[in-house]
Amino acid sequence: MRRAPRPKALLLAALLACRSIAQAEEPASEQAMPAVKLIGELPPAPAHQWSDLTVDLNDHRTAGNGLVSAPALSKYLNGLYTHIKIAAGVPDWPGAVHISSDTTLNAHASASGNIYLHMGLIRSAESEDEIYGVLAHEFAHIYLNHQAAYEAHQVASNAVTGAKVALLGIFQKKLPGTNPSWSAFDSLALVDGVVHDSLIPVWQRDVEEQADMFAATLSLRERYSYPSGYKAFLERLAALEQREQASQPFGAPEGGATPAAAPGTTRKTHATAREREEVLTAKMLPLMPRPRPAPRKAPWQAVVKDKETAEVLAHFALLPEIAKLQAAGRNADALKLAQVAASGATAGDGTMLLVLQGAMKRTGASIEEQRAVLLRNRSWPERSWSVQYQAAMLVTPEQQPFAKEFLQEQYAYFGEAPRTWPDMVGFYFRNGDKFSQLALSLKCTTEARFRDACVYNTQTDAQRQQAANQAANRQQQQLNKWEQKLKDKLKLNQ
Repeated sequence: MRRAPRPKALLLAALLACRSIAQAEEPASEQAMPAVKLIGELPPAPAHQWSDLTVDLNDHRTAGNGLVSAPALSKYLNGLYTHIKIAAGVPDWPGAVHISSDTTLNAHASASGNIYLHMGLIRSAESEDEIYGVLAHEFAHIYLNHQAAYEAHQVASNAVTGAKVALLGIFQKKLPGTNPSWSAFDSLALVDGVVHDSLIPVWQRDVEEQADMFAATLSLRERYSYPSGYKAFLERLAALEQREQASQPFGAPEGGATPAAAPGTTRKTHATAREREEVLTAKMLPLMPRPRPAPRKAPWQAVVKDKETAEVLAHFALLPEIAKLQAAGRNADALKLAQVAASGATAGDGTMLLVLQGAMKRTGASIEEQRAVLLRNRSWPERSWSVQYQAAMLVTPEQQPFAKEFLQEQYAYFGEAPRTWPDMVGFYFRNGDKFSQLALSLKCTTEARFRDACVYNTQTDAQRQQAANQAANRQQQQLNKWEQKLKDKLKLNQ
Protein backbone atom coordinates (compact mmCIF):
# COMPACT_ATOMS: atom_id res chain seq x y z
CA MET A 1 0.00 0.00 0.00
CA ARG A 2 1.40 3.40 -1.01
CA ARG A 3 1.84 5.76 1.94
CA ALA A 4 0.66 9.35 1.68
CA PRO A 5 3.51 11.87 1.68
CA ARG A 6 4.30 13.25 5.10
CA PRO A 7 3.69 16.96 5.73
CA LYS A 8 7.40 17.59 6.29
CA ALA A 9 8.24 15.90 3.01
CA LEU A 10 5.64 18.00 1.21
CA LEU A 11 7.03 21.13 2.85
CA LEU A 12 10.58 20.27 1.80
CA ALA A 13 9.49 19.52 -1.76
CA ALA A 14 7.56 22.77 -2.02
CA LEU A 15 10.45 24.82 -0.64
CA LEU A 16 12.86 23.13 -3.03
CA ALA A 17 10.48 23.96 -5.86
CA CYS A 18 10.43 27.60 -4.75
CA ARG A 19 14.21 27.57 -4.52
CA SER A 20 14.57 26.10 -8.01
CA ILE A 21 12.35 28.83 -9.44
CA ALA A 22 14.45 31.51 -7.78
CA GLN A 23 17.70 29.86 -8.85
CA ALA A 24 16.41 29.62 -12.40
CA GLU A 25 16.33 33.40 -12.42
CA GLU A 26 19.63 33.91 -10.59
CA PRO A 27 22.31 32.56 -12.96
CA ALA A 28 21.32 34.80 -15.86
CA SER A 29 21.07 37.77 -13.54
CA GLU A 30 24.37 37.07 -11.77
CA GLN A 31 26.29 36.49 -15.00
CA ALA A 32 25.12 39.89 -16.24
CA MET A 33 25.82 41.66 -12.94
CA PRO A 34 29.41 42.92 -12.91
CA ALA A 35 30.85 44.44 -9.75
CA VAL A 36 32.63 47.72 -9.11
CA LYS A 37 35.79 46.52 -7.36
CA LEU A 38 37.61 49.84 -6.97
CA ILE A 39 36.53 53.47 -7.06
CA GLY A 40 37.84 54.88 -10.32
CA GLU A 41 37.29 51.71 -12.33
CA LEU A 42 34.06 50.60 -13.98
CA PRO A 43 33.47 47.11 -15.35
CA PRO A 44 32.51 46.76 -19.02
CA ALA A 45 28.83 47.39 -19.66
CA PRO A 46 26.94 44.08 -19.57
CA ALA A 47 24.25 43.07 -22.03
CA HIS A 48 20.81 44.39 -21.14
CA GLN A 49 17.25 43.31 -21.76
CA TRP A 50 15.36 46.56 -21.43
CA SER A 51 11.90 46.77 -19.93
CA ASP A 52 9.24 48.56 -21.95
CA LEU A 53 9.54 52.34 -21.50
CA THR A 54 5.82 53.00 -21.91
CA VAL A 55 4.80 50.28 -19.46
CA ASP A 56 7.31 51.63 -16.95
CA LEU A 57 6.06 55.20 -17.33
CA ASN A 58 2.45 54.12 -16.87
CA ASP A 59 3.45 52.21 -13.75
CA HIS A 60 4.88 55.41 -12.26
CA ARG A 61 2.11 57.69 -13.53
CA THR A 62 -0.37 55.51 -11.66
CA ALA A 63 1.74 55.41 -8.47
CA GLY A 64 0.82 57.85 -5.71
CA ASN A 65 -0.19 61.17 -7.25
CA GLY A 66 1.82 60.54 -10.40
CA LEU A 67 4.57 62.59 -12.03
CA VAL A 68 5.21 66.34 -12.03
CA SER A 69 5.36 68.57 -15.10
CA ALA A 70 8.33 70.98 -14.86
CA PRO A 71 9.75 71.40 -18.39
CA ALA A 72 12.85 73.49 -17.60
CA LEU A 73 13.84 71.29 -14.67
CA SER A 74 13.25 68.11 -16.68
CA LYS A 75 15.42 69.44 -19.52
CA TYR A 76 18.22 70.23 -17.08
CA LEU A 77 18.03 66.83 -15.35
CA ASN A 78 18.04 64.96 -18.64
CA GLY A 79 21.07 66.97 -19.74
CA LEU A 80 22.91 65.67 -16.68
CA TYR A 81 21.68 62.16 -17.42
CA THR A 82 23.08 62.40 -20.95
CA HIS A 83 26.49 63.38 -19.53
CA ILE A 84 26.35 60.45 -17.10
CA LYS A 85 25.69 57.98 -19.92
CA ILE A 86 28.57 59.46 -21.92
CA ALA A 87 30.91 59.29 -18.91
CA ALA A 88 29.95 55.62 -18.45
CA GLY A 89 30.59 54.89 -22.14
CA VAL A 90 26.97 54.07 -23.04
CA PRO A 91 25.62 57.25 -24.69
CA ASP A 92 22.93 55.44 -26.66
CA TRP A 93 21.22 53.66 -23.79
CA PRO A 94 17.48 54.33 -23.36
CA GLY A 95 15.74 56.07 -20.50
CA ALA A 96 15.09 59.54 -19.16
CA VAL A 97 14.75 61.38 -15.85
CA HIS A 98 11.24 62.02 -14.57
CA ILE A 99 10.04 63.94 -11.52
CA SER A 100 7.92 62.05 -9.00
CA SER A 101 5.38 63.88 -6.86
CA ASP A 102 6.58 61.84 -3.88
CA THR A 103 7.77 64.30 -1.22
CA THR A 104 10.24 61.91 0.44
CA LEU A 105 14.03 62.27 0.21
CA ASN A 106 14.48 59.55 -2.35
CA ALA A 107 14.99 58.49 -5.96
CA HIS A 108 14.79 55.23 -7.84
CA ALA A 109 15.51 53.68 -11.23
CA SER A 110 13.88 51.03 -13.39
CA ALA A 111 15.07 48.34 -15.78
CA SER A 112 13.74 50.44 -18.67
CA GLY A 113 16.54 52.97 -18.09
CA ASN A 114 14.28 55.57 -16.49
CA ILE A 115 15.25 57.41 -13.31
CA TYR A 116 12.67 59.01 -11.00
CA LEU A 117 13.74 61.84 -8.71
CA HIS A 118 11.32 62.54 -5.88
CA MET A 119 10.16 66.09 -5.30
CA GLY A 120 11.39 65.91 -1.70
CA LEU A 121 14.94 65.23 -2.86
CA ILE A 122 14.83 67.98 -5.48
CA ARG A 123 13.64 70.54 -2.94
CA SER A 124 16.42 69.59 -0.52
CA ALA A 125 19.36 69.67 -2.97
CA GLU A 126 21.82 72.57 -2.79
CA SER A 127 24.15 71.95 -5.73
CA GLU A 128 24.50 70.21 -9.07
CA ASP A 129 27.12 68.00 -7.42
CA GLU A 130 24.40 66.45 -5.24
CA ILE A 131 22.00 65.88 -8.10
CA TYR A 132 24.73 64.42 -10.29
CA GLY A 133 25.77 62.03 -7.51
CA VAL A 134 22.22 60.81 -6.94
CA LEU A 135 21.58 60.36 -10.67
CA ALA A 136 24.87 58.49 -11.03
CA HIS A 137 23.94 56.24 -8.10
CA GLU A 138 20.56 55.40 -9.64
CA PHE A 139 22.14 54.88 -13.06
CA ALA A 140 24.52 52.41 -11.41
CA HIS A 141 21.56 50.17 -10.59
CA ILE A 142 20.68 50.24 -14.29
CA TYR A 143 24.26 49.82 -15.58
CA LEU A 144 25.07 46.95 -13.21
CA ASN A 145 21.75 45.22 -13.97
CA HIS A 146 20.48 45.48 -10.39
CA GLN A 147 17.04 46.59 -11.54
CA ALA A 148 16.77 43.88 -14.19
CA ALA A 149 17.67 41.27 -11.58
CA TYR A 150 15.14 42.71 -9.14
CA GLU A 151 12.40 42.51 -11.76
CA ALA A 152 13.40 38.91 -12.45
CA HIS A 153 12.96 38.28 -8.73
CA GLN A 154 9.47 39.79 -8.93
CA VAL A 155 8.63 37.34 -11.72
CA ALA A 156 9.87 34.50 -9.52
CA SER A 157 7.78 35.79 -6.62
CA ASN A 158 4.66 35.64 -8.76
CA ALA A 159 5.59 32.17 -10.00
CA VAL A 160 5.78 30.65 -6.53
CA THR A 161 2.26 31.72 -5.56
CA GLY A 162 0.94 28.28 -6.40
CA ALA A 163 3.55 26.63 -4.23
CA LYS A 164 2.70 28.93 -1.33
CA VAL A 165 -0.99 28.13 -1.59
CA ALA A 166 -0.14 24.42 -1.63
CA LEU A 167 1.75 24.89 1.63
CA LEU A 168 -1.28 26.32 3.40
CA GLY A 169 -2.73 22.91 4.11
CA ILE A 170 0.51 21.92 5.85
CA PHE A 171 0.95 25.09 7.84
CA GLN A 172 -2.64 25.39 8.99
CA LYS A 173 -2.30 22.00 10.69
CA LYS A 174 1.03 22.78 12.33
CA LEU A 175 0.82 26.50 13.08
CA PRO A 176 -1.64 28.88 14.77
CA GLY A 177 -4.31 28.08 12.17
CA THR A 178 -6.20 26.18 14.85
CA ASN A 179 -6.80 29.47 16.63
CA PRO A 180 -10.11 31.08 15.57
CA SER A 181 -8.39 34.46 15.13
CA TRP A 182 -5.87 33.05 12.63
CA SER A 183 -6.94 33.07 9.00
CA ALA A 184 -5.67 31.58 5.76
CA PHE A 185 -4.20 34.96 4.87
CA ASP A 186 -2.04 34.85 8.03
CA SER A 187 -0.78 31.42 7.10
CA LEU A 188 0.03 32.68 3.63
CA ALA A 189 2.01 35.54 5.19
CA LEU A 190 3.93 33.06 7.33
CA VAL A 191 4.65 30.84 4.32
CA ASP A 192 5.83 33.99 2.55
CA GLY A 193 8.36 34.45 5.33
CA VAL A 194 9.62 30.87 5.11
CA VAL A 195 10.26 30.99 1.36
CA HIS A 196 11.51 34.59 1.35
CA ASP A 197 15.16 33.69 1.88
CA SER A 198 14.97 31.29 -1.05
CA LEU A 199 13.83 34.08 -3.33
CA ILE A 200 16.20 36.89 -2.30
CA PRO A 201 19.61 36.40 -3.93
CA VAL A 202 22.68 37.28 -1.88
CA TRP A 203 23.65 40.10 -4.27
CA GLN A 204 20.71 42.22 -3.12
CA ARG A 205 22.45 42.87 0.19
CA ASP A 206 25.31 44.94 -1.23
CA VAL A 207 23.86 46.63 -4.29
CA GLU A 208 23.80 49.99 -2.51
CA GLU A 209 27.54 49.85 -1.84
CA GLN A 210 28.16 48.98 -5.49
CA ALA A 211 26.01 51.88 -6.65
CA ASP A 212 27.75 54.26 -4.22
CA MET A 213 31.17 53.30 -5.61
CA PHE A 214 29.86 53.73 -9.15
CA ALA A 215 28.54 57.22 -8.33
CA ALA A 216 31.85 58.16 -6.69
CA THR A 217 33.74 56.98 -9.78
CA LEU A 218 31.72 59.15 -12.16
CA SER A 219 31.88 62.12 -9.78
CA LEU A 220 35.69 61.86 -9.78
CA ARG A 221 35.84 61.51 -13.56
CA GLU A 222 33.72 64.60 -14.11
CA ARG A 223 35.44 66.56 -11.30
CA TYR A 224 32.35 67.05 -9.15
CA SER A 225 32.76 67.90 -5.48
CA TYR A 226 32.30 64.82 -3.32
CA PRO A 227 32.02 66.68 0.04
CA SER A 228 29.39 69.07 -1.36
CA GLY A 229 27.87 66.43 -3.60
CA TYR A 230 27.06 62.81 -2.95
CA LYS A 231 28.52 62.92 0.56
CA ALA A 232 26.21 65.83 1.43
CA PHE A 233 23.22 63.84 0.17
CA LEU A 234 24.15 60.77 2.25
CA GLU A 235 24.60 62.95 5.34
CA ARG A 236 21.17 64.51 4.83
CA LEU A 237 19.66 61.06 4.33
CA ALA A 238 21.41 59.81 7.48
CA ALA A 239 19.99 62.70 9.51
CA LEU A 240 16.51 61.84 8.24
CA GLU A 241 16.96 58.16 9.11
CA GLN A 242 18.09 59.14 12.59
CA ARG A 243 15.00 61.30 13.12
CA GLU A 244 12.73 58.54 11.88
CA GLN A 245 14.41 55.99 14.13
CA ALA A 246 14.05 58.30 17.12
CA SER A 247 10.32 58.63 16.41
CA GLN A 248 9.76 54.85 16.43
CA PRO A 249 8.04 53.42 19.52
CA PHE A 250 10.34 51.76 22.04
CA GLY A 251 11.01 48.17 21.18
CA ALA A 252 10.08 48.38 17.50
CA PRO A 253 11.96 45.58 15.74
CA GLU A 254 14.85 46.57 13.51
CA GLY A 255 14.06 46.32 9.83
CA GLY A 256 10.32 46.52 10.39
CA ALA A 257 9.84 42.84 11.14
CA THR A 258 6.24 41.89 11.79
CA PRO A 259 4.94 39.34 14.28
CA ALA A 260 3.94 37.08 11.40
CA ALA A 261 7.50 36.88 10.07
CA ALA A 262 8.95 33.42 10.15
CA PRO A 263 11.72 32.71 12.66
CA GLY A 264 15.18 33.46 11.32
CA THR A 265 14.08 35.40 8.26
CA THR A 266 14.59 38.91 9.63
CA ARG A 267 17.92 40.35 8.58
CA LYS A 268 19.52 43.63 7.66
CA THR A 269 19.61 43.77 3.87
CA HIS A 270 21.60 47.00 3.47
CA ALA A 271 23.62 49.47 5.48
CA THR A 272 22.25 52.71 6.88
CA ALA A 273 23.05 55.98 5.11
CA ARG A 274 25.48 56.84 7.90
CA GLU A 275 27.36 53.58 7.46
CA ARG A 276 27.39 53.99 3.69
CA GLU A 277 28.76 57.53 3.96
CA GLU A 278 31.52 56.49 6.36
CA VAL A 279 32.61 53.54 4.20
CA LEU A 280 32.53 55.55 0.97
CA THR A 281 34.35 58.56 2.45
CA ALA A 282 37.14 56.33 3.76
CA LYS A 283 37.62 55.01 0.22
CA MET A 284 37.36 58.45 -1.37
CA LEU A 285 39.78 60.40 0.85
CA PRO A 286 43.01 59.20 -0.81
CA LEU A 287 41.49 59.61 -4.28
CA MET A 288 40.08 63.13 -4.14
CA PRO A 289 42.12 65.58 -6.23
CA ARG A 290 43.90 68.66 -4.92
CA PRO A 291 42.89 71.36 -5.11
CA ARG A 292 39.36 70.14 -4.39
CA PRO A 293 36.80 70.89 -7.13
CA ALA A 294 34.57 73.82 -6.21
CA PRO A 295 30.87 72.97 -5.73
CA ARG A 296 28.76 73.67 -8.82
CA LYS A 297 26.00 75.65 -7.16
CA ALA A 298 25.38 78.22 -9.89
CA PRO A 299 23.87 75.83 -12.52
CA TRP A 300 21.53 74.32 -9.92
CA GLN A 301 20.48 77.69 -8.54
CA ALA A 302 19.80 78.92 -12.07
CA VAL A 303 17.38 76.11 -12.86
CA VAL A 304 15.52 76.22 -9.53
CA LYS A 305 15.10 79.98 -9.96
CA ASP A 306 13.55 79.55 -13.40
CA LYS A 307 10.12 81.17 -13.10
CA GLU A 308 8.04 78.07 -13.76
CA THR A 309 10.30 75.71 -11.79
CA ALA A 310 10.43 78.10 -8.84
CA GLU A 311 6.63 78.25 -8.78
CA VAL A 312 6.35 74.45 -8.83
CA LEU A 313 8.78 74.15 -5.92
CA ALA A 314 7.08 76.97 -4.00
CA HIS A 315 3.68 75.34 -4.37
CA PHE A 316 4.97 71.99 -3.10
CA ALA A 317 6.40 73.89 -0.14
CA LEU A 318 2.85 75.04 0.71
CA LEU A 319 1.59 71.52 1.39
CA PRO A 320 2.81 71.29 5.01
CA GLU A 321 1.36 74.74 5.72
CA ILE A 322 -2.03 73.68 4.36
CA ALA A 323 -1.95 70.57 6.54
CA LYS A 324 -1.11 72.66 9.62
CA LEU A 325 -4.03 75.02 8.98
CA GLN A 326 -6.42 72.10 8.60
CA ALA A 327 -5.11 70.46 11.77
CA ALA A 328 -5.82 73.73 13.58
CA GLY A 329 -9.38 73.81 12.23
CA ARG A 330 -8.69 76.83 9.99
CA ASN A 331 -10.31 75.28 6.94
CA ALA A 332 -11.17 78.54 5.18
CA ASP A 333 -7.54 79.68 5.36
CA ALA A 334 -6.37 76.26 4.20
CA LEU A 335 -8.70 76.51 1.20
CA LYS A 336 -7.22 79.87 0.20
CA LEU A 337 -3.71 78.46 0.36
CA ALA A 338 -4.76 75.33 -1.55
CA GLN A 339 -6.17 77.54 -4.30
CA VAL A 340 -2.78 79.23 -4.59
CA ALA A 341 -1.05 75.84 -4.68
CA ALA A 342 -3.31 74.69 -7.53
CA SER A 343 -2.62 77.67 -9.77
CA GLY A 344 -0.09 78.81 -12.35
CA ALA A 345 2.59 76.21 -13.03
CA THR A 346 0.67 73.61 -10.98
CA ALA A 347 -2.89 74.52 -11.99
CA GLY A 348 -3.49 70.95 -13.18
CA ASP A 349 -0.95 69.08 -11.08
CA GLY A 350 -2.34 65.91 -9.53
CA THR A 351 -1.08 66.52 -6.01
CA MET A 352 -2.28 70.12 -5.91
CA LEU A 353 -5.74 69.28 -7.25
CA LEU A 354 -6.25 66.51 -4.72
CA VAL A 355 -5.22 68.88 -1.92
CA LEU A 356 -7.58 71.54 -3.26
CA GLN A 357 -10.44 69.07 -3.63
CA GLY A 358 -9.92 67.93 -0.05
CA ALA A 359 -9.92 71.53 1.18
CA MET A 360 -13.11 72.23 -0.77
CA LYS A 361 -14.79 69.20 0.78
CA ARG A 362 -13.92 70.46 4.27
CA THR A 363 -15.59 73.79 3.53
CA GLY A 364 -18.79 72.30 2.12
CA ALA A 365 -18.28 72.53 -1.65
CA SER A 366 -20.62 70.39 -3.77
CA ILE A 367 -19.37 67.21 -5.43
CA GLU A 368 -19.93 68.89 -8.81
CA GLU A 369 -17.58 71.72 -7.83
CA GLN A 370 -15.01 69.27 -6.49
CA ARG A 371 -15.18 67.11 -9.62
CA ALA A 372 -14.79 70.14 -11.89
CA VAL A 373 -11.51 71.00 -10.15
CA LEU A 374 -10.17 67.47 -10.49
CA LEU A 375 -11.01 67.32 -14.19
CA ARG A 376 -8.44 70.07 -14.81
CA ASN A 377 -5.87 67.30 -14.64
CA ARG A 378 -7.41 65.53 -17.63
CA SER A 379 -5.69 67.89 -20.09
CA TRP A 380 -2.52 68.41 -18.02
CA PRO A 381 0.85 67.24 -19.46
CA GLU A 382 1.17 64.74 -16.60
CA ARG A 383 -2.17 63.07 -15.98
CA SER A 384 -2.63 61.41 -12.58
CA TRP A 385 -4.56 58.17 -12.13
CA SER A 386 -5.37 59.07 -8.52
CA VAL A 387 -7.05 62.28 -9.63
CA GLN A 388 -9.02 60.63 -12.43
CA TYR A 389 -10.18 57.87 -10.10
CA GLN A 390 -11.28 60.37 -7.47
CA ALA A 391 -13.20 62.32 -10.12
CA ALA A 392 -15.06 59.14 -11.08
CA MET A 393 -15.99 58.59 -7.42
CA LEU A 394 -17.60 62.04 -7.11
CA VAL A 395 -20.85 61.20 -8.88
CA THR A 396 -24.47 60.78 -7.91
CA PRO A 397 -26.15 57.35 -8.27
CA GLU A 398 -27.75 58.54 -11.50
CA GLN A 399 -24.30 59.30 -12.94
CA GLN A 400 -22.83 55.83 -12.32
CA PRO A 401 -22.98 54.79 -16.02
CA PHE A 402 -21.01 57.93 -16.90
CA ALA A 403 -18.53 57.21 -14.12
CA LYS A 404 -17.93 53.67 -15.39
CA GLU A 405 -17.41 54.86 -18.96
CA PHE A 406 -15.10 57.66 -17.78
CA LEU A 407 -13.01 55.38 -15.56
CA GLN A 408 -12.65 52.71 -18.23
CA GLU A 409 -11.43 55.45 -20.58
CA GLN A 410 -8.76 56.40 -18.03
CA TYR A 411 -7.91 52.74 -17.46
CA ALA A 412 -7.15 52.42 -21.17
CA TYR A 413 -5.22 55.73 -21.21
CA PHE A 414 -2.83 54.38 -18.55
CA GLY A 415 -2.33 51.15 -20.48
CA GLU A 416 -4.36 49.05 -18.02
CA ALA A 417 -1.38 49.32 -15.66
CA PRO A 418 -1.42 46.75 -12.83
CA ARG A 419 -1.34 49.55 -10.25
CA THR A 420 -4.86 50.49 -11.35
CA TRP A 421 -6.26 46.99 -10.83
CA PRO A 422 -7.16 47.30 -7.12
CA ASP A 423 -9.06 50.54 -7.80
CA MET A 424 -10.88 49.04 -10.77
CA VAL A 425 -11.76 45.86 -8.84
CA GLY A 426 -13.13 47.98 -6.00
CA PHE A 427 -15.13 50.11 -8.42
CA TYR A 428 -16.71 47.05 -10.04
CA PHE A 429 -17.42 45.55 -6.59
CA ARG A 430 -19.21 48.67 -5.32
CA ASN A 431 -21.25 48.97 -8.50
CA GLY A 432 -22.33 45.34 -8.66
CA ASP A 433 -20.43 44.48 -11.86
CA LYS A 434 -19.57 40.96 -10.72
CA PHE A 435 -18.35 39.73 -14.11
CA SER A 436 -15.79 42.54 -14.54
CA GLN A 437 -14.81 42.24 -10.88
CA LEU A 438 -14.15 38.51 -11.15
CA ALA A 439 -12.20 38.82 -14.41
CA LEU A 440 -9.90 41.51 -13.03
CA SER A 441 -9.57 39.78 -9.65
CA LEU A 442 -8.18 36.74 -11.46
CA LYS A 443 -5.62 38.97 -13.18
CA CYS A 444 -4.71 40.38 -9.78
CA THR A 445 -3.63 36.96 -8.54
CA THR A 446 -0.78 37.06 -11.08
CA GLU A 447 0.71 40.27 -9.67
CA ALA A 448 2.18 39.89 -6.18
CA ARG A 449 2.46 43.63 -5.59
CA PHE A 450 -1.28 44.26 -5.75
CA ARG A 451 -2.87 40.94 -4.85
CA ASP A 452 -3.68 41.91 -1.26
CA ALA A 453 -5.08 45.30 -2.28
CA CYS A 454 -7.43 43.65 -4.77
CA VAL A 455 -8.71 41.32 -2.05
CA TYR A 456 -9.17 44.22 0.37
CA ASN A 457 -11.17 46.22 -2.18
CA THR A 458 -13.67 43.39 -2.59
CA GLN A 459 -14.45 43.16 1.12
CA THR A 460 -17.42 44.67 2.89
CA ASP A 461 -16.94 46.96 5.87
CA ALA A 462 -17.91 44.08 8.15
CA GLN A 463 -15.30 41.81 6.59
CA ARG A 464 -12.65 44.49 6.94
CA GLN A 465 -13.57 45.01 10.58
CA GLN A 466 -13.34 41.28 11.17
CA ALA A 467 -9.89 41.21 9.55
CA ALA A 468 -8.79 44.17 11.68
CA ASN A 469 -9.99 42.41 14.82
CA GLN A 470 -8.13 39.26 13.83
CA ALA A 471 -4.95 41.27 13.25
CA ALA A 472 -5.31 42.93 16.66
CA ASN A 473 -5.83 39.54 18.31
CA ARG A 474 -2.77 38.11 16.62
CA GLN A 475 -0.67 41.07 17.67
CA GLN A 476 -1.82 40.63 21.26
CA GLN A 477 -0.97 36.94 21.07
CA GLN A 478 2.53 37.79 19.92
CA LEU A 479 2.97 40.42 22.62
CA ASN A 480 1.82 37.95 25.29
CA LYS A 481 4.20 35.36 23.90
CA TRP A 482 7.22 37.68 23.99
CA GLU A 483 6.26 39.00 27.43
CA GLN A 484 6.17 35.46 28.77
CA LYS A 485 9.52 34.67 27.17
CA LEU A 486 11.02 37.76 28.79
CA LYS A 487 9.61 36.79 32.18
CA ASP A 488 10.94 33.26 31.83
CA LYS A 489 14.36 34.51 30.80
CA LEU A 490 14.61 36.99 33.65
CA LYS A 491 12.91 34.56 36.05
CA LEU A 492 10.38 37.18 37.04
CA ASN A 493 7.58 36.26 39.38
CA GLN A 494 4.17 36.51 37.80
